[in-house]
Amino acid sequence: MGIVDQAKALRATATERLLPQKFVFHHIPKCGGTSVGRALRKRYLLSQATVTPESSFRAFEAFTGRTDREQMLVDVLDLREQMLLYHMYEGVRGLSLHVRFSERAHARFSDGYKFVTILREPLERFVSHYHWSHNKPHAHAHIDEDFLTFLDTDRAKRIGSTFVEYLSGLPKEIPPYSGEAIAAAVANLAHFQVVGRLDRLDLFEQDLKRELGVRVRIGHENKGKLQTVRKPELDDPVLRSRIEDLCAPDLAVWNAAFGGHATA
Repeated sequence: MGIVDQAKALRATATERLLPQKFVFHHIPKCGGTSVGRALRKRYLLSQATVTPESSFRAFEAFTGRTDREQMLVDVLDLREQMLLYHMYEGVRGLSLHVRFSERAHARFSDGYKFVTILREPLERFVSHYHWSHNKPHAHAHIDEDFLTFLDTDRAKRIGSTFVEYLSGLPKEIPPYSGEAIAAAVANLAHFQVVGRLDRLDLFEQDLKRELGVRVRIGHENKGKLQTVRKPELDDPVLRSRIEDLCAPDLAVWNAAFGGHATA
């Protein structure tokens, strides 16, 4: 065995000893996952990877030459799942990705990997998602419409079903707001060893320690950024009712995960 091969073998042995538990963190948009994923990857520096939504979309755009952005926002999810599988076959121990729950990945790797995610109260998440995308004109997922106009779009229906889209594991052709997709997303919660909630980061950190065997600290500066901010849209009874209707699929997942209704 050459020197390079010996060094690789020593690194692999050390990594496995220091980071015995592999994981996939499913980063659902606007649930505080950026700070959570960063904290997890810091603990897994010897073997970690991520897939960012902007770069993966731009790679998909460049490869396909397509310009139908709204449909591409759906179709790029297949590329991200392929990248997840690639990293798992490579044996990367800590993975943090904007990726759907993958039945293929779970079937092949559930013996070695644990699956983790964090959720945010759906109405707060919906409004935050809109403002984040609306205020980034050069981002791949930019929302052009004002809030009232946006509520009548197909994109609003999908954003109100974000938990379902990321957790159902169904083909992208099945609408995430369908009963089939909602039922599948709720059922797949059982495949996650940790399902945290943004407003209880303390419990989330405890659960990660129990399941991964490492202490993960989400820095105080990140906690400050993740604090829920009151959105005026949710104080208007008419608007709130419309948002609740759009978020009904995600509310079903939230209630299945945590029980009862949380107020935003």
